Amino acid sequence: MRRDLLITALVFTAVGFAGGVVYMQYGAPASSRAAGPTSMAMPEDPAGLPEGHPPINLAQQWQTLREKAEASPNDPKAALELANFLFDIERWEDATFWYKRGLTLEPKNTDARTDLATCHYNLKRYDEAIQEYNMVLELEPNKPQALYGLALARLNGKQDVAGARQAYEQLRRNHPNFPWTQELAQRLEAESKRK
Repeated sequence: MRRDLLITALVFTAVGFAGGVVYMQYGAPASSRAAGPTSMAMPEDPAGLPEGHPPINLAQQWQTLREKAEASPNDPKAALELANFLFDIERWEDATFWYKRGLTLEPKNTDARTDLATCHYNLKRYDEAIQEYNMVLELEPNKPQALYGLALARLNGKQDVAGARQAYEQLRRNHPNFPWTQELAQRLEAESKRK
């Protein structure tokens, strides 16, 4: 085989592989995702991955986790495992359903409640997100993810700069090394200048 053809083939294979990795990491564009209330439709497996790329069967994984959760209706771990999977693939509405189910069995689970609040935030249900973040903070007053999410929900959903700044200040004071503190400070500064 000619060297230039071999190099071209390797470049195209690498680009195809990188495209598959990016697709799996970030998913399809939001406009192409199915939306709807607690839709139980299975996600499709990514098609067209380069040869040799291991297949990822999201539909099968979803089905397995759902069967496990439905077979164990009194097991919060099964419901929350499914909810976490759905959260990771950005199926916010479906994840919300399973977080709520898990939280009825384990209401003081602040990690699950924070994730439920984040689902509401991503669905632009800011009042519900704020309510859930506040419930987390009642159980765990300085949980950094809840403080950060609360600040964003107040800022983006309610245009409540003062409330967002209050959550930010508590986050900065108690968790100065939280990864997105500086970004949040810049957004708050920009919003304060606009008003």
